[in-house]
This record gives sequence, C-alpha cells and structure tokens, in this order.
Amino acid sequence: MQAADATEPSTLSEDVRALLACPRELWLVYLATFLEYIGIFTFLPTLPLWLSGDFGMTDKDAGWWAATFSMLVSLFVFMVGSIADIVGVRRMLIASFALAALTRLGMSFAGTSQTAIATLLAFGFAYATTSPVLQTAVQRTSSKRTRAFAFSLWYVSFNLSGAISGPIIDGARKYFLDPVTKKLVAKPVTLPLLGERAMTANAAILGVGFVSAALAVLVILMLRKDFEHRADPEEGPAKAKAHPLAALREVMSDRAFWRFMLMLALLCLVRMMFQHMHFTWPKYVLREQGEDFPVGTLWSVNSMLILVLAPLGTALTRKRKPFDVLLLGALISSASPFVLCFGSSMPFQVGMILLLTVGEALWSPRLYEYNISIAPRGREATYVSLAALPYFLAKFLVGPTSGYLLSAYCPAEGARHSAILWGVIGMSTMIGPVGIFLLRNLIQKKDEPTPEPIGH
Repeated sequence: MQAADATEPSTLSEDVRALLACPRELWLVYLATFLEYIGIFTFLPTLPLWLSGDFGMTDKDAGWWAATFSMLVSLFVFMVGSIADIVGVRRMLIASFALAALTRLGMSFAGTSQTAIATLLAFGFAYATTSPVLQTAVQRTSSKRTRAFAFSLWYVSFNLSGAISGPIIDGARKYFLDPVTKKLVAKPVTLPLLGERAMTANAAILGVGFVSAALAVLVILMLRKDFEHRADPEEGPAKAKAHPLAALREVMSDRAFWRFMLMLALLCLVRMMFQHMHFTWPKYVLREQGEDFPVGTLWSVNSMLILVLAPLGTALTRKRKPFDVLLLGALISSASPFVLCFGSSMPFQVGMILLLTVGEALWSPRLYEYNISIAPRGREATYVSLAALPYFLAKFLVGPTSGYLLSAYCPAEGARHSAILWGVIGMSTMIGPVGIFLLRNLIQKKDEPTPEPIGH
C-alpha cells in the first residue's frame, strides 16, 4: 500500500493522532520542561527583588547585575547549540539541569553579595542551554506532520509551570510577610538534612528552583540514549557531525538565516515587554500597591490563559501564513504597556496582562515552530541557539534600562510618574511590529539554496 503524501492536507484529528504516536521521549521532554521552567519562572521575577531586598542593592545596581548575567548568557548561547549538536541533546540536558540545581542551591544559601553574584553568573550557562536544547529535543522526537502541535504542547508545558509558579511565589512571600508591618522578614525554615535555617522569601523561592531542576535531571536520565538519532521518513538525512566552529560557520553562511535574524532582532523589541514584566513590573506594582499585592499570582494569569489560547491559536491559524500570524500577535503584545499609562489599580493590571497574553498566544508558539522548520537537519540546536541570541540581548538592554526607569519614574521613596515609565516602554516595544511590517518584503524574500555542510 502506497504511503500518504506528507504534503497532502490533513485534518486536525489526524494531526492529533499522529502526535500521540510519537515516541515516549517527547512526553518525557514535556515533563522535564515543566519541572525546569518552575525554576525559571520563579527565578526571573525574584532576581531583582533578591538582589535589592536580600543584599541591599539599588535599582540601578540590581539592573546592571541582571544585565551582566544576561550578557554572559548571550555569550554562552552563541556556542551552546553547536556543542549540543556534537555531544548530544541528552548529555547536554543532563549537564545543564545538574548545573542549574547546584547554582540555584548556591544562590539560595548565599550569605554575601559576592557569593550571590558568583552563583548567579555560574547559573548563566544552564540558563542559556535550557530553551534551545529542549526545542531541539522536541524536534528530534516529533515528525514533520506533528511539529506544529508538538511545539504548541511544548509551549503549553512550560506555561503550565508559569501557572503554578505564581502561587508558589506568593505563598512564600505570604509566609515571610510580617502581619503588623506588612514587610518581608527572615524566618526560620526546617530543611531536609540541614535542619533549621534562617531564610528570606527570595532565598526560599530560589530553593524551589533547586528541587525542580534536580527532578528534571531524573526525568532526562529516563530518555533512551539513541532517541535523538531517530530518522523521520518525511525529512532528509541529518547533517554529518562537525566541529562546533564549523557548524557555526555553516549556519552563519546562509543568507536566509540573517534575514530571519533581522526579524528576530525586531521581535526582541516586543520581547522586551516580557523582560520588563520580570525586571520592572514586580518592583513597580509592589511600590504602587504594597508588599501584599499578589504579584506572582496575577502574573501567572498569563500562563493560565496561554494553556488555552496557545493550542486554540495554533488550531485556528494552522493554515495561515506564519509571518502574518507573527506580525498580528506582535502588534497586540506591543500595545499592552500603554494600558498602564491610565492607572495602576487591579483592573488596569489585569487588562495589560490580557492584551499581552492574547498577542503572545498568536506569535510565540508559531515562532518556535518556524525556528526549527528552517534549520538544516542535524544543525537544529546550532540554529535555535543562534536564533535565541536577540532575546538574550533584549534582557541585557532591559536590565539597566529597568533600573534607570524605576529610579526616575517609580522610586521606592518620593514622587512617582509611572505612566511615563510605561509610555516609554510601550513606544520602544511598538518599534518591533512596525519595523517588521515595513521590512516584510526583505524578511520574506526567497533565497538561494542552503550551502553545503562544511566538514564531515
């Protein structure tokens, strides 16, 4: 019996059945993603609060250290994909999650600012590895037909982590909140093997990340060692392994890659809003609304909605051009900061997050799929890690920018002009979709064939 043509249109139910037929490693990758992203989602909004609250740093100093961390991550991400293509996805994930566990434990127990910064910077390699290599694992365990839904569910798996991370953050903050002063204070916590120890809310939240990363290591150990070499009959053979520098040179010689990087550079301006939600928004909203404001739970609404909106958006737009969906979603997300120009009360906070989330549900899952779909087989991790570079550069820009904006327009003490803060952020993010629209013919231009691989 002749096999069905992979290019023939398929129904939604057929695509779902094909996804369920994927190897068990795909579902283990989803589980590992869920566990590791608990650590990431609890870490990001806690980072500026930890640096300022536990070690007395100013907004500007905390912003610069966050930027330094992001710059180091950018340097790591430049090479991590090529290394993963050579040493293997499974080994890379084991090393990454193990390092994440150790460094998060070090940050949680840090007694001085020097120790805190040292463990934070060491965590950079693990952080740089997570997303690109997990995306490659999803690609290696799914088929061409199921890839759109495989990445949509991967997106759901780490947003499920975000949905429960908010209550984790607020639960820890509530435990350490003094009922009289409404301020966070250090309290004794009984730890397995270590006994009773005085901890802060931020240190406890970082400790949760240690546990989640340790569990992720155990899940990755359950992957079969040869899972990433599975052949997909719908795709061509994998590229031969090469030295990491040769793999980098090969990918960077493709002109289509640089046009794609142009789009990502513009999208990173949209992505800056998400970084401001981690670096700027927690301090802003706690200063405007008080330390008992449910900062973690409210931000987790983003992830809760994504659990529904991402698969729904993928299903509704599966036959639309990815570029058109990306542009519409980016435009909607970029408009969200302007909501906070009209007020800081709960309705405005909810409205901003709703607008940001609707846009994200449209553009972000399709971008993950698109990243992988245009990468040569066997060079996926190299391609995705390089494609992630603009996002880490966005974090580098947001770190110091956040500190200066908070100091100028939303200081801990003194007059505040928060509407100006979010107006500046909104105008900077809106440059992204406008630039993509104006340069759409260049970004979507057809290119010459991909050059032959360098070295065997």
